[in-house]
Amino acid sequence: MPRTVITAITEPGQLAAAVDVWAAARAAGGRPPTPGRRARVEASIEARVRDGDVALLATYGEKPAGMALAEPYAEGGVVDPACGHVAMVFVSPGYWGSGIGGRLLRALQSPPAGTAWTRLSVWTRTTNRRALRLYDSSGFLDTGDRSTLHEGEEITRLEWRRPGGAPPPPGARPRR
Repeated sequence: MPRTVITAITEPGQLAAAVDVWAAARAAGGRPPTPGRRARVEASIEARVRDGDVALLATYGEKPAGMALAEPYAEGGVVDPACGHVAMVFVSPGYWGSGIGGRLLRALQSPPAGTAWTRLSVWTRTTNRRALRLYDSSGFLDTGDRSTLHEGEEITRLEWRRPGGAPPPPGARPRR
């Protein structure tokens, strides 16, 4: 049986595979990217890798199965070195429900990903049930922060804290 391997994205082929995963997941979720959007996302991930952000590729056997991207968290223009922001987690549709998303998040939650983050923050659509289940099962709590995307959809901020770290923010609660 093949195994899942999580590696840092360092090569152009890995970058292309990560973008393919992103595009397939977006299409399967009813939001297929245009060629222009795909090119912008590829350029953005490439720039973030150059800047030292954490970009991961999950492979199942030899096949790309998932990707994640995280960067330092900033609020009000101030970077919090103890906190990372999960910018992207996508899993190829053929691997949905297989645990690959959770493996990617655990890699971001662990120092081997190259970070000293004791907290992770993520914004996600309140209607994205699959993502909400993934973050909930990975220990993220609802902070109560809400915002609205330009197209009118509500998003919510979730946060994970390393066990033994600082207490959750006031009002943080499990999504259950």
